[in-house]
Amino acid sequence: MRKVSLFTAITISLALATASNSYAQVNSEFIKAMVRGPQSDESVYFIMTDRFENGDKNNDYGGTEKSLAISGYAPEDIGWWHGGDFKGITKRLDYIKSMGFTSIWITPPVVQKSVQGNSAAYHGYWGVDFTTVDPHLGSEADFTELVSQAHKLNMKVIIDVVVNHTADVIYYDNSGRPQVSAAEANIKKPDWLNLISNYHNLGNNPRVGNSVLDGDFFGLDDLETENPKVISGWIDVWSNWITKFNIDGMRIDTFKHVNPEFWRVFIPKIQAAAVAAGKKDFPIFGEAADTDADSLSTYVAGGEVPSVLDFDFQKQVKSFVQFGASAEALAELFNRDDLYTTSTTSAYGLATFLGNHDMGRIGYFLSNAVAVGENQSLLERAKLANAALFLLRGGPVLYYGDEKGMTGTGGDKKARQDMFATQVVDWQSELRIGSTPIKSASAYEVKNPLEEQITELQKVIAANPSLRNGTQEVRYAKKGLFVVSRYQNGVEYVVALNGADTPAQAQFKVSASKSEWEVLFGNCTISGDNQIALAISQRSYCVAKAKTAVANNSAVKLSALKITKTALPSGWREVSAQLSGANYAEVTFSVRVKGGKWKTIGTADRRTFATDATKGGLYRVYLHPEDFKKGSTVEVIAATVDGKKKVQLSQIVKVKI
Repeated sequence: MRKVSLFTAITISLALATASNSYAQVNSEFIKAMVRGPQSDESVYFIMTDRFENGDKNNDYGGTEKSLAISGYAPEDIGWWHGGDFKGITKRLDYIKSMGFTSIWITPPVVQKSVQGNSAAYHGYWGVDFTTVDPHLGSEADFTELVSQAHKLNMKVIIDVVVNHTADVIYYDNSGRPQVSAAEANIKKPDWLNLISNYHNLGNNPRVGNSVLDGDFFGLDDLETENPKVISGWIDVWSNWITKFNIDGMRIDTFKHVNPEFWRVFIPKIQAAAVAAGKKDFPIFGEAADTDADSLSTYVAGGEVPSVLDFDFQKQVKSFVQFGASAEALAELFNRDDLYTTSTTSAYGLATFLGNHDMGRIGYFLSNAVAVGENQSLLERAKLANAALFLLRGGPVLYYGDEKGMTGTGGDKKARQDMFATQVVDWQSELRIGSTPIKSASAYEVKNPLEEQITELQKVIAANPSLRNGTQEVRYAKKGLFVVSRYQNGVEYVVALNGADTPAQAQFKVSASKSEWEVLFGNCTISGDNQIALAISQRSYCVAKAKTAVANNSAVKLSALKITKTALPSGWREVSAQLSGANYAEVTFSVRVKGGKWKTIGTADRRTFATDATKGGLYRVYLHPEDFKKGSTVEVIAATVDGKKKVQLSQIVKVKI
C-alpha cells in the first residue's frame, strides 16, 4: 500500500436540515446515520409448529391413511409427527403477545415428504410441494387465519424458507446416474422441481465441484441454484407466499450452501415483492452455521443478505452465562461488529439467539454447567442468559419452550419438545428450570419464573425503546462482569451482567454527567457523576437509566484517518479514526475513485473497547477491495458532527487497491 501524508482535521460549518439535533438530518453528503435494518427492532418467538399446540386433531395424520409409514404420526416418538398445527398457534397467539414478542417465526409450512428412512418430516425441511401448506399442519385457510390473527395483534409472521434442497427423491443407480422412481417422478411442485437437470446430482461427497455449495445436504436433493430456471422459479414461489398468504419476513435455511450469485438476485426480488405488497419492513435473515464473524459477516457486508443468525453471539454469550468466564471475550465479540457495517447493514440488524432446534436449548447448556441439585443457581443463570439476549444489541430470537424452562438432553430431535401434554415418556420426566418435570401436564398450565422474567424484561424495553434501538458501547469487561451503555436521543442507560458466582464491583466512565441513576430492573446499585460506581450481586443483571439527559454540546476533534491491512480472509482493510472527548458520536466513512463521486461505506456509532486483539477508542469500518478495480487508487474521508452543529472532515487519505 502506498504511504500517504495525514493532516489535521478541518472544520466546516453546515446548516441543519431541521431544528432537530438528529445526526441523520444534517445536510451533508458526508453525514449518514447508522443503518440498523428490519430485524433490529424485532423480538421473535421461534416455533416448531408440529410441537407447539394441537388445535385440530383431525389433521394429525395429514389426511392420509393412518399407517406410520405413510402418515408419519407417532406422538410418543421424538422423530415423528406429534400433531401441532396452525390452529394451535392461532389459539396461543395471545400467550405469545403477552410476553412482549413482536414476531413469530415458524418452521417451513410447505408440503413435506412425510417419511424418510426412520423419521418423519415434522420439522419442515423435507419439502416437495412449495406452493401450499402441509396437511399435517392444516389447510391454506388455517394458515391465512393464523397470519390474519397475528396481524390483529400487531405481530409479524416470519416463515422458514428452503431453497438449497428438496426432500430426498433422487437416487443413484449402480453406475452413479441420477434416477427418480415412477411413484415420485412428479411429486414436487412447481413442476420445474421434478426436472433432474435442475439439480447438481453429485451426492453427499462430490468428487468434483464445491462440496458445500454443490453436494447433497445429508442426502437431500441439492438444487442447481446457478441455473436461471431455478433462480426465476424460486423468486416466483416465495414472492407468491408474500402476495397469497401475506407473510411478513423470511428466515432462510442452509444459507451458506447456496452460491452468493443466487442471493444477489433472489433477495432484492423478494424485497421488491414485499414492498409491492405494502411491506417496507420485511425482515430476512439467513442461517449460516458459522461462529467465526470473519466469515459470517461476509454474507451481510458482502451484499448477500440483510441479516444472519448470529452464531458468534450464541457461542460467546453461552460461555459467559454458563461459567461467567471471560467478559473480555464478550467485549471482543462486539468489537467484531464493525465487520458488519456498510452503508446498508450493521450488526444491530443481526438475529441473536441462545440455542435452537439443531444445536440444543440454552437450558441444556446451562444444566451441563451447573451441579446437579443447584436449582437456584441454574435459574439465576437462565435469567442472566435471557437478560443478555434481550438487552444486548441485535433482534432477539427466543426458542419456544425456553420460557418454560425446557432443557432436553441434547440437540436435534432431543431439543424439540411438545408444549402441549407430551406422550414422549422421557420428556415427561426431563429437568425443567424453575419448575418440576412436566409429567402429563401441558406447559401452558404451568407458570414459570422465566416466562414472568421475559415478560417484565420486554415491558421495560417497550417503555424504553433505546434498550433495543440505541447505540451500544462497551464500558467495562473484566473477569465475570460485563457492562455496556445504550444511548439514544440524549438518554443513556447502563446494562450490567455479572456471570461470576460472587458479587462484583466496578468503576467506569459514562457520558451522562451530574445525573442520578434509576434502576429499572435487576439487582444492583449504581451511583456517580460521569465516573460510575456499580455493585451487583452474583449471577445477576441490572438495567439503570440516567435521570438527566446527556449534554452533548461540546466541540470534538477528529483524528487523522488510518487505513490498515488486515489478516482477514476477505482481504478487507480496516478504516479507523478517533474522536476527542467521551460523548456519543457517529463517524461516517466515504470513498471515491479519484475524481469520482463520494460513496458512503458505513457509519460507526461507538468506540471499540480495548482488548488483547483490538485497540480501544476506534470508530471503524472496513474497505472492501473487491468493490474496486484492482490497481485503482481510491480516496477515503471520515466525517462527524460535533455538539455545535458543525461537521468535521478528516483530510483525504489515498490508497491503492
